Amino acid sequence: MTQQTKFNGSEKPGVTFPIIGMGGSAGSFHAFEKFFMHMPIKSGMAFVIIMHLDKSHVVDVAAILQPITSMAIREAHDGVTVQPDHIYIIPPGKDMGIHNGQLLLMEASRFKGAHMSIDYFLQSLAEDQQSNAVGIIFSGMGADGETGIRMVKEKLGLVIVQDPQTAEYESMPSTSIKTNMVDYVLAPEDMPVKLIQYLNHPAIREPQAESDFTMNQTNHTHLQKILMLLRSNTGHDFTLYKKSTIVRRIERRIAFHQLNDYVDYINYLRENPSEIMLLFNELLIGVTKFFRDRDAFEALKSKLYPILALKKESDPIRIWIAGCSTGEEAYSIAMLVIEFLDTVKLSKVPKLQIFATDLDPQAIDHARSASYFSNIVSEISPERLNRFFIKVNEGYVVKKEVREMIVFAQHNLIKDAPFTRLDLLCCRNVLIYLTSELQKKIIPVFHYSLATNGLLFLGPAESVGTFGDSFASLDNKWKIMQKKEGTAALGNMLDFPFHVANQTNKNLKIHLPVKSLKSPMAETFHKILLENFTPTSLLLNERGDILYINGQTSRFMQINSGEAIFNIHRLAKEELRYAVGNALHQAWDKKDKVEVPEIKVRDGDQTYLVGFRVDYIVEVPLQDMLLITFNDYGPVKKRRGDKGKNIDPSRQGAVEELEKELIYTKQQLHSTIEQMETSLEELKSTNEELQSTNEELQSTNEEALTTKEEMQSLNEELMTINLQYQNKAEELTQLNNDMKNLLDNTEIGTIFLDNQLNILRFTPQVTRLFNVIPGDVGRSITHIVSNFEYPFLEDAIREVIEKLVGKELEVSTKKDEWYNLRIMPYRTMDNFISGAVVTFTKITPVKAMENKLTSLMDYAKNMVNLSPDAALILDKDRRVLVANTAFLDQFKLKEEEIIEEPLMEIIHNKWKTNKLDDLLSSADPEDVFIQQEFQGLGLRSFFVKMEDISKDEKGKILVSLLTFKTQNSE
Repeated sequence: MTQQTKFNGSEKPGVTFPIIGMGGSAGSFHAFEKFFMHMPIKSGMAFVIIMHLDKSHVVDVAAILQPITSMAIREAHDGVTVQPDHIYIIPPGKDMGIHNGQLLLMEASRFKGAHMSIDYFLQSLAEDQQSNAVGIIFSGMGADGETGIRMVKEKLGLVIVQDPQTAEYESMPSTSIKTNMVDYVLAPEDMPVKLIQYLNHPAIREPQAESDFTMNQTNHTHLQKILMLLRSNTGHDFTLYKKSTIVRRIERRIAFHQLNDYVDYINYLRENPSEIMLLFNELLIGVTKFFRDRDAFEALKSKLYPILALKKESDPIRIWIAGCSTGEEAYSIAMLVIEFLDTVKLSKVPKLQIFATDLDPQAIDHARSASYFSNIVSEISPERLNRFFIKVNEGYVVKKEVREMIVFAQHNLIKDAPFTRLDLLCCRNVLIYLTSELQKKIIPVFHYSLATNGLLFLGPAESVGTFGDSFASLDNKWKIMQKKEGTAALGNMLDFPFHVANQTNKNLKIHLPVKSLKSPMAETFHKILLENFTPTSLLLNERGDILYINGQTSRFMQINSGEAIFNIHRLAKEELRYAVGNALHQAWDKKDKVEVPEIKVRDGDQTYLVGFRVDYIVEVPLQDMLLITFNDYGPVKKRRGDKGKNIDPSRQGAVEELEKELIYTKQQLHSTIEQMETSLEELKSTNEELQSTNEELQSTNEEALTTKEEMQSLNEELMTINLQYQNKAEELTQLNNDMKNLLDNTEIGTIFLDNQLNILRFTPQVTRLFNVIPGDVGRSITHIVSNFEYPFLEDAIREVIEKLVGKELEVSTKKDEWYNLRIMPYRTMDNFISGAVVTFTKITPVKAMENKLTSLMDYAKNMVNLSPDAALILDKDRRVLVANTAFLDQFKLKEEEIIEEPLMEIIHNKWKTNKLDDLLSSADPEDVFIQQEFQGLGLRSFFVKMEDISKDEKGKILVSLLTFKTQNSE
C-alpha cells in the first residue's frame, strides 16, 4: 500500500505500510500472545500496542512478548519513526500520538481520573495514516477505544475487535461492537489471517488518489447498478454524493468479502439483501464527538453569544444541526446556549428550539436515547459533566431538561424542506461527501434558512464556494460565517427540492425551464377566468397548512404580526376561525364535503355575509388534501318585512337573523359535544395506558434499585479481590525476581522443557552448552545443536518423563569439559508431571582430581606388589586402599572383598583376634608378633609392622603401610 499526503502545496513522503493500533488493558496479555504467535514475522506491517499501564507497577511488556515472536519489540520513545515488522509499546503513564509516521509522547491528560490513551492514539493514527490505519480492540475494562475506532472508520480504515466470548474482560470489545462500526469480530488467533487478506486485496493495496479519480464506462455502469439497488431498498438516492467516496466504501466491502470485482459484488448484493443495508450504513458513517475541535466551539461562543444577547424575551432561539449523527454535536451546542441563558438577566428567558436531523435512522435513535459511554469524560469538562449528565451504570445520560430542548428527526437535505428563521445552522463535515453541483444547490438553501445575522457553522475542510458574497466570514479557520441580506443567492431556491435524474448527463443542465405548448391567448383567457370568475379557494393539508391560494383572501384571512405561519387556523378571521376548524375536522373524519351556508364577517365598518365549503380530495396527485372554497354574498342589508303591520320591520329582520344564528350555534354546540365525548373516551383510554405504564416503570425502578445494590456489593467484592490480586502479583513479582537471581547467579545450567520437549525457559549458563537464543523459546530441544558428546540426550529425557525416575550422568563436551547431567521430572504444585528439568553442573576439576587419584592408586598398587611380603595401604580411617598380590594369596581373599572396607572388621570378623587393635589405634605403633589359627589356612605366624606414608599439616596420619612378614612355625 502506498500513500502520499499533501501539506501546504508540497508533497511529503508518507508511510508505505499499514500501521496497526492495538488497544487493551493489562488483562490482554494472553490475547496479544495469541495474536503474535499467528502473525508472520515478515508481514510488512508495524504494530503499536497501547495498554493501560500504571507508573507504580513497572511491567516489562517487551520482555513478556519477546519469547512469542522474533519481531523487534521495543518501548516507544519520543520521536521514534515507525518501521515495518516492529512492535512498539506505549510507556506507562503516557499519552502517545503519531505524526508523519513518528510516535510522539506526552504526559497523560485526565478528567476525573479517566485516562483514554487508546482513544487518543487511534484518533491521531486515523488523522495521520487515513485509510492505512487499522484499529484493533482487545480485552479490557471500560469504554476506551470506542471514539478511536469511530475516527478510524471515518477515514476508511479497518476496525477489528476481539470476540467478547474469548476476552478476559469483555467491556471494551462489547462497547466497540455497539457502535456498529466494527468490520470483524474475531478471536485473537484468527485476526492475523483476516488482517493479511484484507490489506492484501487489490482494492485496498492499490488505492486511487482522489485527485486522479476516474472510472471507465464499465465500472461506471456497475456503480449505477449498485446505486439503483440502494435506492430501491432504502428509498435514498446517492447520485449526488461524491463518486470517490462512494467507490472507496464499495471497494472496502469488496475487500471485506474477498470478492474479485464489481460484478461479484452486485451479485452478492442481490443474493444478500442485508448487505444493502450494511452498505447503506457504511455510506452514512458520520463520526462526531462532544466539542469536536474544542477551539472551534470557543470561537463559536464568541460569535454566537453577542447575537443571542440581542434576543427579546418573546423571540425564540432557533438552531438547526444538519447531519447530527449520534447527537454529540447537538448536545454540545445545547450546552453552550444553556450556559449563555444562565447568564441572561431577564424575567423570562427566550425559548430555545434546537432541531437536529440526520439521514441515518439508527443514529437518530441513538441521539434520542442520549446515552453515551464512560469515555466521554475525556471530551467534556468535569463541570459540564456534573451540570448536564447523570451517571448511569458504566456510562452517562444527558439530563431530561437538556434532551427536551432538542427535536431529533430523520431528514434528507436533498428532498426535505429546511428549517427557517435560524439563529445558527451547524452543518459540519457533511458537505465534503457531496458533489460540488449539489453543494451549489444546498448553500442557497442554508442562506434562506438563516434569520437576519444568522450564523453558518461548517467543518474546517468545507466552504460556501462561489457564494462567498452571500456570507460574511467571521472566522476563516473554523468556517463561521454570517448571513448577508440583499444578495442574489436566494434565486437558486427556485430549484428546491433538487432532482437527481439528469445529474449523470454532463451536457444537460439539471433544471431546464419547461416551455409551455399553449398559446399566449389561451394563457391570458385562463388567467382572466381564474382571477375574475372563480371563487377564492385554498388547498390545505390535514393540519391546515396552506399549500396553494387562488383569488383574493383579504375578506376571509388576515396576517398577524409575529411568527409567519401559513396555517388556516392562524390566519382565518376570528368570526370564521371556529367554523373553519370544525368544518375541516368533519371533512377529514367523514372523507366527504362539508358546507357552511352563511356567517357574518366584519371588514372595517362593513359587515359581510360569507359562506364556504370544504371538499375532501381523492383525485391523484392531490389525494388526502382539503379544498376550502369561500363565497362572498356581499354586505348585510337591512331587510324590510311586510308580513305584519304591527311589527317593526327592522325588528322582524333582526329576529330572523337571531333565529338563524341560534340554529347554527346549536349545530356547533352539538358537534362540539360529540368531539368532547370522543376526546374524553380517548383521554380515559390514554389515562389507563399511562397508569399501566407508570406501574411498569415503578416495578422497573425497584428492580433497577435492587440491581444497583447488587452491583455495589459486587463492586466492593471485586475491589477486594483486585486488591488481593495486586498483593499476589507483587509477591509473585518478588518471587520471580528472587528465582531469576538465584538461577542467574548459580553455576548450574538449567533448561525447563514441556512434555513435547519444547523449551520453556533456560538460564544464561546453558548458552555455553547449547546454541540457544531467547527466540528459541517454544522450539524443541531436538532442533538445537549441543556441544556434548552424548547423542542420546533426547531418549534419556523421554525415558525420565515416561518412567518418572530421575537420571544422572557424566558427560563431556567437545572441548573436553565434564558436566554432571541430571534429568528430573517437572512436577507442578498439583503434583502433575508437566515436562522435565535438565541441569548441568560443571565437574571438570573434580574429574581431573579423580583421574589423578586413580593414577596415584595404580602407582601405589604397583609399588606394593614389588614387596615379597603381604602388605596393605590404609587411609586415615584404617580402610583398605590397596592390597598387594602377596596379601591376597596368603590370606585367600579377593580384592573386591576388602577394598574400601575397614581393616578392623576384617580382623575381628574373619581372623577372630584382637591382637592388632593396639597397633592400629596407636599414634606411635610398635611391631607386633601374631600367631593365629586361621580358618582354612591353618596356624600362621607373622610380624606386623605399620609405617606412616603421609601426614597432614597438623601431623595426623593420612596414609599408612601395613606389612605382614611371615614366620614359618615348627
